[in-house]
Amino acid sequence: MEILKLNCACKEYLWGGNKLKKNFYKKFDGDILAETWELSCHKDGYSTIQNGKYKGKTLLEYIETENKKPLGKNCERFDEFPILIKFIDSNQPLSVQVHPDNQYALKKEGQYGKTEMWYILDCDENSYLYYGFQRKVSKEEFKQAIENGTLEQILNKIKVKKGDVFFIEAKTIHAIGKDITIAEIQQNSNVTYRVYDYNRVGADGKKRELHIDKAIEVTNTDFIGKKYHFGSHMVSCDVFDVGVISVIGEKILLCADDSSFHSLIITDGKGKISCNGEEMDIRKGDSIFVPANTGEYTVSGSVTMIKTSIPAQMTYSVGVDIGGTTIKIGIVDKNNNIVLRKEYITEYGWENVVNTIVNAVENMLNEAGISKQHCQYIGIGCPGTIDVQSGNVVYSNNLKWHNVNLKQEIQKRTDMKVFVKNDANCAALGEVKAGFSEQYKDAVLVTIGTGIGSGIVLDGKILQGGIGSMEIGHTMAVKNGKVCSCGRKGCLEAYASATALIEQSKQAAQQNTTSQLYKMCQGNLENMNGKIPFDAAKAGDETALKVIENYTDYLAEGMIDAINLFRPEVLLLGGGVSKQGQYIIDMLQKKILPYVFGGKNSYTPEICCALLENDAGIIGAANLQSK
Repeated sequence: MEILKLNCACKEYLWGGNKLKKNFYKKFDGDILAETWELSCHKDGYSTIQNGKYKGKTLLEYIETENKKPLGKNCERFDEFPILIKFIDSNQPLSVQVHPDNQYALKKEGQYGKTEMWYILDCDENSYLYYGFQRKVSKEEFKQAIENGTLEQILNKIKVKKGDVFFIEAKTIHAIGKDITIAEIQQNSNVTYRVYDYNRVGADGKKRELHIDKAIEVTNTDFIGKKYHFGSHMVSCDVFDVGVISVIGEKILLCADDSSFHSLIITDGKGKISCNGEEMDIRKGDSIFVPANTGEYTVSGSVTMIKTSIPAQMTYSVGVDIGGTTIKIGIVDKNNNIVLRKEYITEYGWENVVNTIVNAVENMLNEAGISKQHCQYIGIGCPGTIDVQSGNVVYSNNLKWHNVNLKQEIQKRTDMKVFVKNDANCAALGEVKAGFSEQYKDAVLVTIGTGIGSGIVLDGKILQGGIGSMEIGHTMAVKNGKVCSCGRKGCLEAYASATALIEQSKQAAQQNTTSQLYKMCQGNLENMNGKIPFDAAKAGDETALKVIENYTDYLAEGMIDAINLFRPEVLLLGGGVSKQGQYIIDMLQKKILPYVFGGKNSYTPEICCALLENDAGIIGAANLQSK
């Protein structure tokens, strides 16, 4: 099939500018050009064909005449053309808005929802955008912020630079700021719910319509702007797969097989596309459609372009992280992105936990619109000693379980494959797979919470004992010391867990009632938590400083043992204590690195906080099948 060059549809919105005409050679008679729809079969603006047999026809007419053969087999699951690609010039900020997901949009608007991505082509030095919230907010707080005009105060404001990529899932609040030029790849939808528009008026002199009730209903108010992990791609999701290709001097060979068409959006430079003895000149601003089954073609010259194709059906797995107080469950795609996340209270008794997991998985798959056919399995991280072959929880001290066959109980009620491993091991695997995936394959994760968990990943695989995980928390810290919850005396967990830190802080505060440590509890030691001693120490309180100094001594000794045993590339600190960030890392490094076997004459690992926080266990559990 012939490679096609496309003409765009132009959109004159009030916030647009003239950069697309000036810098991307777009022909438009109006004064303001906000968007150009470079690849579009949407009724609100079709791309048209510049060359060949179908010159002058819309892209949709061409596709329909060819019985959809140019699209490829990966598009067969869509009942309409799946994507829309735009250039956007924001001379003024766009409205704060949100797009619904497929389920909601089809029901309410008769269109699909919109997941999209942005690639920053150019921007001013001080340009910014809004991407999610600064923190989790309630629906009521969201509504009040809209009504009070304080919405911008709770949004996640990000300064941008050329080359930045943002993946905007459906239900994510967002807004493009002033003086940014963007390439946008999105689902083929034009459904937008505006919540704030700077009180601007349209051409008719009236304020533009807002859609506050619908926006509140669909917006994910838990979402905090985060990094996604797409490997070598800019973005890969169920609807589109996008990457940047740079050609400098030499030809590169590409191939459009029977799976999908290729869309090439030229973002800089000029060159040629060659296929079957024919050449096409290309330059910045061009949109090229390469039909599926075209086969091999080459691109030469000095060109930067965005290549978009349609991936095969995305596969998912469910990751479950069982904790003493909460159960965290996420649906995770093959790129290790959590597409839906929920938390549930951990009720007493294994039967209640099983019921919670089974019901949650069913409801979450329905909410996400994912069939069990495309969900590979359920992976579960559970505290305690796990027989990974049978999926039996042999013993869980925190949950008070003995011989609970979690795999069997959940598998028979969901008709899905189930894998079970220790929760700390899952968290370590999650960090290696998604948190530090491009840096490390060997890691020891020490999680500090109610107890001390540990996970070891070597060469990208969980290090598993005969039965159960490595229990660094239950190695000896003090001979004949305090009784640990496991029954043994002197375990590291009895001295270096968050529970131990709280107890040590209570004792110190009681003995020094004039200290900041005591005052921060407001005179009630039951208010003590793992954060207060660090806050008091940072404020210079001598009592708190002694507590933290003593506490980190114990913690450091346990970590030295872990390093000397496993020699990892990186030692990761997870759990609530890790929220102290560089403050605690600096303290631990001083106490650990000089005492690692061989000292400066030997290899010493990186010591840092885990990146994924509460998501590590979910992502790790979702990766158990192949491990």
